[in-house]
Amino acid sequence: MPELKLYAAFGDYDRTGGLAAGRVSPGDIDLRTVTLPPTEIFTRMCKDLEFDLSEMSMGAHCYLLGTGDSPFVGMPAFPSKVFRHSMVYANTAAGVDKPEDLNGKRVAIREWGMTAVVWIVGILAEEYGLDVNSIDWVAAMEPRVPIQMPEGARVRYMEPGQTISGMLDSGEVDGALIHQVPECFRAGSPRVKRLFPDYGAAEIDYYRRTGIHPIMHCVVLRKDVYERDPWALRSVYDAMCEAKDRTLERISDIGALSAMVPLLPAVLDQTREVFGQDFWPYGIEANRKTLEKLVLYAYQQGLTPRLLEVEELFGESVRDV
Repeated sequence: MPELKLYAAFGDYDRTGGLAAGRVSPGDIDLRTVTLPPTEIFTRMCKDLEFDLSEMSMGAHCYLLGTGDSPFVGMPAFPSKVFRHSMVYANTAAGVDKPEDLNGKRVAIREWGMTAVVWIVGILAEEYGLDVNSIDWVAAMEPRVPIQMPEGARVRYMEPGQTISGMLDSGEVDGALIHQVPECFRAGSPRVKRLFPDYGAAEIDYYRRTGIHPIMHCVVLRKDVYERDPWALRSVYDAMCEAKDRTLERISDIGALSAMVPLLPAVLDQTREVFGQDFWPYGIEANRKTLEKLVLYAYQQGLTPRLLEVEELFGESVRDV
């Protein structure tokens, strides 16, 4: 009989599906999982500590660690990794043809401190000369945590009824950094364009030059659970690695495709050519370059009062992976 029962929450992913279905189980743990949208998980976990274990925004995790009083202990299992060049849009009348043209303009975002925004702002600043302080940032919502904006940076908030898509299409803002395709662009508006039209090529080039695959979410265990049963962190981490590895095996079986992607075999070949055989690694060392860049961007953008060490993000029992 498992000696510990844990209640977990994850998004609807292939790499966590084995845990949700019970095909993979952590040793000596009765793991019960619920599948929810990630933003709902983050809100419920951060507000009420509702789950013993959950997926967590890397931005929120960094912020909480920076306060010195985080209720969570992290593990280097990363259910969400996403390149973000695709989320840079501009109004065609704004005179914005390349990322650095956003300087001095009005740019809409969903929320300052959101992990996707942390990544793309950091990349645009480092690689294309984006001047964060020159931009009139217009946010759809206030940060869910009291982030201190970088000195000299300014943000204002949308009025009721305003949306990122509507403001981008009308020209009320010159550009937008938005992780979901805006409705106006999806509908084919001639007034909106991507600044990286071939974003796939830009993302491959970025990875080949830097070795960075942006991490959006990690997994956290409540600190009170960790302090009572510290072995549970490593046990769950090992199970998450097994679940991820089984997914890699399953999608590699091209006899019957596991995903509704007609060109999946060709996509897998290209993916392995760019990223290697394990193209979604867990662990600290395999992701160190990415994690170092994330904590740097978090510090530069006001999420943390100091530059965090990568090892601080994770509990002691998983720092050797």
